[in-house]
Amino acid sequence: MTIQVFSSIFFLLCLHTLIVKAHLHESNNNFSTPFDFLNRLSGVAKGDNVKGVRELKNYLSSLGYLNHDSYPNDKNKEHENIFDDSLEIALKKYQEFYDLNITGFLDPITITKMRQPRCGMPDFFIPNKTTPPFHTRSYYTFLRDSPKWYKKNLSYSFDWNVLEGAKQPLEHALKQWASATPFKFHYVKIFRKADIKFSFMSGDHDDGYPFVGSSTGMAHSFPPPDGRIHFDVHRKWAWVHKKNAYDMQTVGLHELGHALGLDHSTIFKAVMYPIIYPGERKGLHKDDIDGIKALYKKIF
Repeated sequence: MTIQVFSSIFFLLCLHTLIVKAHLHESNNNFSTPFDFLNRLSGVAKGDNVKGVRELKNYLSSLGYLNHDSYPNDKNKEHENIFDDSLEIALKKYQEFYDLNITGFLDPITITKMRQPRCGMPDFFIPNKTTPPFHTRSYYTFLRDSPKWYKKNLSYSFDWNVLEGAKQPLEHALKQWASATPFKFHYVKIFRKADIKFSFMSGDHDDGYPFVGSSTGMAHSFPPPDGRIHFDVHRKWAWVHKKNAYDMQTVGLHELGHALGLDHSTIFKAVMYPIIYPGERKGLHKDDIDGIKALYKKIF
């Protein structure tokens, strides 16, 4: 087909749009698995010095279970693969969060859980001097400092790269949150003026949460009053239920929870649980609704 090119800028924008649309329908199988290091770590425990332990520290650090930058052992490269006390604490915390046997070593069940697809947001914020090493066991949780919206009417908009098919399931997700909260959502055309902003992104897109393979999560979002929600363009998304694709409505519902101020839940059936499987569809759970009501009870 011959396309009339009015300007070089217009041509580049069209080309970019076609590339994004193609990526939306690509299968995950085209990307290498970044968890290969786990294969040689099965059974490692405190005191072991094994290649790949450094990657395990990095992974748990990215999810907020430890502060890798504070490791005295890793200042020396000869010690960076040592399974030390801090890593054991972090691994136990991970196992507790996901209701696994708290063994403190990398058993096969824990490895299986780490390989599962998940939200790109941390389960916990990185500990600092004022944060205890263990959080009290909870179900719904709030983001650090409990950020909130201080208005009931929130606008939303879609970036230029959001396909038409994705818009309806995302609007259904908005309606679910509206039905359980005092929030009302209304569409605006000007993207930059919206409170909630939906986009599809690829690779390092300058927000600190690059999409690089399956280890970085399929989506992430930013708390109030930021409101940005980013989906990995390379994932296989489904607008309606499909067995081997990720449900747009469910992932959108989860990320909207973050954009409203909720953190992850330990309840498997809750939409704020951080792991999702291809073909899985979830609605709001009582734990999600209890969490949002608790967060906003002093405001609305």
